[in-house]
Amino acid sequence: MFQLSNLQWKSFFRSASIAGNLFSKIIMFFGIIYVTLMSLALGFIHGVGSSVTNPEGENIADPFSWINKEIIYIIGYSIVIRYLFQKIPILNIRSLLLTPLKKSRVIRYAMHQTIFSIFNLALIIYLLMFSAFVNLETDSGNLFLWNVSIILIIYITNFLNILLNKKDKLVFVFGILLTVLKILEYNLIVDLSVYSEMIFYSFYETPILVFVPLIILAYTYYYVLMFFRNNLSIDTGLSTKVEEAKMNNFDWLNRFGSAAIFLKNDLRLITRAKRARSTTIMGTLFVLYGFIFMLFSDVYGETGEFFGLFFSTAGFMFTFCGMVPSWDSKHYPLMMCQNITYLDYLKSKWYLGIIGTLFTTTLALIIYSYFGLYYVIVLICCSLYNLGINSYMTLWSGAFNRTAIDLESNKNAFGDKKSFNSKTLLLTIPQLVFPMLIFYFVSVGYDKYIAAYCVGIIGIFGIFLRNIFFKIILKTYKSQKYSALSAYKQTN
Repeated sequence: MFQLSNLQWKSFFRSASIAGNLFSKIIMFFGIIYVTLMSLALGFIHGVGSSVTNPEGENIADPFSWINKEIIYIIGYSIVIRYLFQKIPILNIRSLLLTPLKKSRVIRYAMHQTIFSIFNLALIIYLLMFSAFVNLETDSGNLFLWNVSIILIIYITNFLNILLNKKDKLVFVFGILLTVLKILEYNLIVDLSVYSEMIFYSFYETPILVFVPLIILAYTYYYVLMFFRNNLSIDTGLSTKVEEAKMNNFDWLNRFGSAAIFLKNDLRLITRAKRARSTTIMGTLFVLYGFIFMLFSDVYGETGEFFGLFFSTAGFMFTFCGMVPSWDSKHYPLMMCQNITYLDYLKSKWYLGIIGTLFTTTLALIIYSYFGLYYVIVLICCSLYNLGINSYMTLWSGAFNRTAIDLESNKNAFGDKKSFNSKTLLLTIPQLVFPMLIFYFVSVGYDKYIAAYCVGIIGIFGIFLRNIFFKIILKTYKSQKYSALSAYKQTN
């Protein structure tokens, strides 16, 4: 295990993108602290019988009964969130298969790294904090074994996440099913919480049942270990599946002139590569992000609502376009040797971001227009800002992107095809902070409508200054050309 840790440590510090990696780790550290504090706060609030929207009031009559009813949804959604965001930690498989290291040791190392994932620790901290303040009149030993049972179930989902590595449709259907059941429960049609309380309360009422999740966890761990031990090999786990290619000319893109050929390649990438497709889907699903802040408007306020709606229009731009030109890292050196202009290449990426933003904005307008004219105005203004400012900033930040993307990684045993990239989201922080500050200060001084208009007007000015922005972007890409070529040649 020490050898593998040492190799991973060296891989981190020898990477061409060490500066970005280090910055990402620092920001993630503060993110972990934030999640930990939120878990502690929620555990305390729910433990004393209060709600998030009204922490001082007693809104939950029986907190322990409530958590047993809701825990089925907590665990269910944790599976979906894990699948989208939790990366499977594994070193370079191809290299390790040629070393004397045992396959079982490599697999166990990767599996054990997930034990201390923030996805596990956040739930555990919440449970312990909840249990510390919940008022129960029976033996505390029963409560302790109840916590042990729930924690064991959490780690069952942790190892299931590894097995679900290539089950996009299954997880997607599962998430939709949970949402539908919750909506039906809210409308008093179907009440899954009754069965949830019955199952999870039994771990408290009958402590000996703790052996049930313990046995399931042991079996799950052994099954995952054996599964990858049998599939982790060069000729099977890393084999390439050959499929018949389907040609699509995308002739409707010819109106974009010389940049059309790059746009066509990007659309072929999205339709053919699983990682690109999952990233596009995730970026599109951010359209629903605004609902989180709308439901808790009393907590987040008008600025929080604005943030949610702003992100709803820019999900695709931040997720997919934020990884430009990493999508082309495999053939980036070849492209730089061809008789093509950098400007046409960059314009094609910009056009792609524009198309994606207009598409997500249209979806958002269809969804949020039901709630009133104000939300329509905010969405349009946010879209204008993303088109006029953030489209250039996203493209410009790509010049410093040194992380190569292996489009075939999802075909590998233990391959990590997760579309989530912490560095990509980190680069969006300044793009989000500036419009938020504009909206906040203008809304405090004048009105929320005027604040939204100000954000939109700035975006309109940015659209007219396109040529100036492109000159800056082009100059930056040319200055970073050779460092990017060197970084993309690395295999780690």
